[in-house]
Amino acid sequence: MNCSGRSPLGKNFFSQAVSVFFYCNFFIAACAAALLYETCYLLHLLPSMHWFILLSFFCTMNVYTFHYYLKCVTPVEDDRINWYRKHTSWIWLLLVIGACVIAWLLITHFTFLFSHKNFLWTLFIPILSIGYSFPFLPGRRALRHLGWLKLPLLSFVWSFTTVSLPVLYSTANSVDRTQIQVLFINRFLFILALCVLFNLRDYEEDKADKVMTPAVLLGPGKVLSIGKWILSALNLIAGILLAWVFHFHSSVAYAAIILPIVLLFLLFQFFSFSKTEMQFLFLNDGLMPVKALLLIFAIAIS
Repeated sequence: MNCSGRSPLGKNFFSQAVSVFFYCNFFIAACAAALLYETCYLLHLLPSMHWFILLSFFCTMNVYTFHYYLKCVTPVEDDRINWYRKHTSWIWLLLVIGACVIAWLLITHFTFLFSHKNFLWTLFIPILSIGYSFPFLPGRRALRHLGWLKLPLLSFVWSFTTVSLPVLYSTANSVDRTQIQVLFINRFLFILALCVLFNLRDYEEDKADKVMTPAVLLGPGKVLSIGKWILSALNLIAGILLAWVFHFHSSVAYAAIILPIVLLFLLFQFFSFSKTEMQFLFLNDGLMPVKALLLIFAIAIS
């Protein structure tokens, strides 16, 4: 039974539906799917990789739901964690449904996922993702408690999953290696910038847990003032390199590359701790599908 005795849909249907969409991680899963679609579109891997996009959607949803469910047993207090505590049975139902879909996709695409060249990656990425939250290290600490590893690890998992894995699992005869490498660098730097912003939201929690992230070591103000310039510049260089390697020549394609970087800079410039959890998720995570869809649209009309 639900801990509060209430259905998560409650009396205010719209409000509860929005909570389910964000807090049950449908939104972040859709963001992952958008980045994967961008990769498959740029590297001409469609439509053979639709199954992998669906698999990544449910894996992302389940991994993030599992992460926040584990935080329910900690003293952390915020809107999402409190929502999870009220709707425990619904969270378990969501995890079970997600696990069933994942199992079905694993079985139906067993050959791709567990071939001799893909076997280790198929196991490594899920284990690494779960290890990020699950306290398997001494002192009941997870990988996210290693401050020097927290941001690059998240960026690597997202970039490898949304760039490298679809190439490994694809049946395409040839994919330009240089394009894969440049797209990976572009994706890694973009996700890293978003992770820095998320890390600022976790500042008080990380400080209390003595997790030595850049925000804890340098302070939020310095991270924002330095990060907006360095990360924007790195993303601009990566964007120019992407345009060169993929032979983008239209002004629309250049605009599709530059606009997300401008929006990223503005997220740093106007960062506020006072935003609600859902406002922050919408603005920060929402930049992922915006970036992906802008570039896809620009290429389609060029």
